[in-house]
Amino acid sequence: MWRSIAILIAIGVGILIPAAEQFTYIIRYSLMVMLFFAFLQVELSVKALHKHHLWVLLLNISLPLLLFFAIRTYEPQIALAVFAISITPTAAAAPVMASFLKKQVAFVTVSVLVTSPIIALALPFILPWILESTSEGVNAWAVAGPVMGLIFIPLLSSQLLKKITPSTALALHKYAGISFILFLINVFIAAAKATSFLMSQNGDALQLIAFIAIVIGMICILQFKIGEQLGANYLPIETGLALGRKNTMFGIWLALTFIHPLAALGPMFYILYQNVYNARQLYQLGKEENS
Repeated sequence: MWRSIAILIAIGVGILIPAAEQFTYIIRYSLMVMLFFAFLQVELSVKALHKHHLWVLLLNISLPLLLFFAIRTYEPQIALAVFAISITPTAAAAPVMASFLKKQVAFVTVSVLVTSPIIALALPFILPWILESTSEGVNAWAVAGPVMGLIFIPLLSSQLLKKITPSTALALHKYAGISFILFLINVFIAAAKATSFLMSQNGDALQLIAFIAIVIGMICILQFKIGEQLGANYLPIETGLALGRKNTMFGIWLALTFIHPLAALGPMFYILYQNVYNARQLYQLGKEENS
């Protein structure tokens, strides 16, 4: 619960200090550190791969495209906000949430390792297509370097460290808590960036924000439920986390770097919604254990 409160405070402070948007460049580097710590705690293994991971990956790429083109006809800016969050890979924090829910952490961890690099490889080809349809074309290679570097640098460096000096990698585990601090800093900067952008808009923007909030809430529930239904006969909660628990910091960085400041509202609202959804799951688990 305290984590959800801290996130709300970070958003509130960001709204109050829009000038902090000048530090947007920090998001990329802090996200790389967060991913480094996340990858440091997992083992790469082909044996752990399950067909449900491939389904999660397929949905993680196809669903954003379907949602984007379905919504674009009615409101292009909302479509971009939806795309910015739905295309993001499984959150690095998803395995942690799986452990809180007393589910199979390994399954969710593999989902992080599968979706993160493959989406990084796919985005340079998907994003120009999306932005061309909104008259904001971008070169695929301009996207490839930053996106792939964001994922592969922490992934490869963490695995090399574990191979070369396992004791150092193990010692670094105790500093993993810094990831949440960096997460809050990113939320703060993203809120400031979004606020700064909105201050330059007219009053009609407030109505658009309200629509984005509503649509993102529906998208959040949709992705969790699709995941749970996909894994109904195997690992429903784990599959739901794999598809529904999103790397929101990646989405914020993607939106601010390549899409549009307003699109960053998608991942920001999603931060709140996915934490509320998981909080409900934890509450239900507590009730079942006490009954």
